[in-house]
Amino acid sequence: MKDIDALKELQKIDGEIFTIKVDIEEKPKGLKKLEDDFIAQSLALKELESDLKTIQLEHKEKELDLQSKEAVVKKQKGQVFQVKTNKELYALQLEIEKENADNSLLEDAILLMLEKIDNIIQSIAQEKSKLAHDQIQLNKNKADIELVIKELNEKLEALHSSRKRVIETGVEPQILELYERILENKGELAIVPVEREMCSGCNRSVRPQIVNELRLGKMKTCENCARIIYVQEDE
Repeated sequence: MKDIDALKELQKIDGEIFTIKVDIEEKPKGLKKLEDDFIAQSLALKELESDLKTIQLEHKEKELDLQSKEAVVKKQKGQVFQVKTNKELYALQLEIEKENADNSLLEDAILLMLEKIDNIIQSIAQEKSKLAHDQIQLNKNKADIELVIKELNEKLEALHSSRKRVIETGVEPQILELYERILENKGELAIVPVEREMCSGCNRSVRPQIVNELRLGKMKTCENCARIIYVQEDE
């Protein structure tokens, strides 16, 4: 029973090691998601800033275009007193009206662009503020996760030391080899109790002869799932 007791203790340690290793693997995944979200926010901010530059350039071009067209209208108005016939005057007035109508539409477009520029500037300010807050939160989360991982690694190191001690003091090499082979194939449980003459690993019945041999202290494996089995003291 010494080997069985040692294997039971070893399995408890291995279970804790397995759980900690899963935690250590999962923690960086959570951090990676936070970092990816932050990068996505940063890219969205850069896109907004790029949009702002584009529309500011378009606004400047339209302002220059309006100035040019207003200069044309001013020139045309100056020509009103220079025309010699009513026909020429009428044609010039129509041209002035057309230019004024075009300029009015251009002014409306410029006003809309100014409004859009203001909205984008506000959005950029909000995103920068949010990004600054998220950067602080990300740094805090990163520090917290790194601290947790450090503590988990320390626990892992202590468990490996305990595992080594158990192996050195209570497990024969061939039994350890069997245990570790089963653990690799079956996951967390390599050794399980027989309860009511059933293997608790696979819930299949164990032959009475095997149960008797277990009570005599012999090392046996389940004929169905191949796990190491033992009888509880109260069975």
